[in-house]
Amino acid sequence: MKLNTSKMMFIYVIFMTTLISLSSNNWLTIWIMMETALFMLIPLMSKNKINDQSMKYFIIQSTSSYILIFSILWNSLNETNLNSLMTLISLMIKIGMPPFHTWKPMMMSNLGWTECLILSTLIKIPPMVLINSLIDLKMLILPLTMTLMVGSISGINQLNLKKLMAYSSIFNLTWMTSSFLLSKKISLTFMIIYSMLNLKTMFFFKLNNLIYTNQMMHMPLKMKLVMNLNLLSISGLPPLSGFFPKWIILNELIKISIILPSIMVITSVISMFVYIQVNSFSFSNFYVKKKNNKIFWMKNLSAINLIILIAVINLWVY
Repeated sequence: MKLNTSKMMFIYVIFMTTLISLSSNNWLTIWIMMETALFMLIPLMSKNKINDQSMKYFIIQSTSSYILIFSILWNSLNETNLNSLMTLISLMIKIGMPPFHTWKPMMMSNLGWTECLILSTLIKIPPMVLINSLIDLKMLILPLTMTLMVGSISGINQLNLKKLMAYSSIFNLTWMTSSFLLSKKISLTFMIIYSMLNLKTMFFFKLNNLIYTNQMMHMPLKMKLVMNLNLLSISGLPPLSGFFPKWIILNELIKISIILPSIMVITSVISMFVYIQVNSFSFSNFYVKKKNNKIFWMKNLSAINLIILIAVINLWVY
């Protein structure tokens, strides 16, 4: 099909812009790559015609690009350092970092799983490279802490799986930014493992046509196990594969600062609790059918969540 061929071409160009931005040292080249990725993602969002989501995304991204160019030109004219608040704000808007994150869950809830995957992984890398090259760690501590808080707490009681993955993406922004600030080897390790876990999870959701958590009730036990292990791996539960890159980041980051790694561990436990809620919902909750009016009602076994949370804290501590 013609649409499938063009779709593959757009994804390939986005992938190439990510690789070029990773290998470039020039901010102008990275900015061009960001704009190229933006124009490649809009047709994927809009499919056959322009819709609300593609227009919203274009307006948000173009506004952040204007602010970025203006801040760089302003700093160049005044011969000051590019490490400015305006530059940071523009890049925060571009990747959906709190407090400029509200567009991301809203937009991802109305997109397909393929577009959600690209928005959660490849699109975030060029702005991350710019943050690494332009912004100092001291200026980043407050936004990164806010990102951890918002990403972990907002996912609680979230029934929409696309919004849940959006908040998971926001939460992992801090880990990704920290990995880029430490070294390129650590950042590539984290990005590859995180992208593969997201690919597996979102492809699973797409294959089974899942949008809400209550749809997992009728799945076979084997499929539930696969999905729940993927989700827990994204959250960084030891000894799953998602834990090891986070462990490496914590080991390196604790040499620079003690505050940020401590908040990372605490919010990771909250993030795990969110995924454990999804797990207990799919495994432990049950429906009871009333004989008279045939209404289904749900009994939530929240005590199980608390017991598992204590076990998770023990795993983190010991």
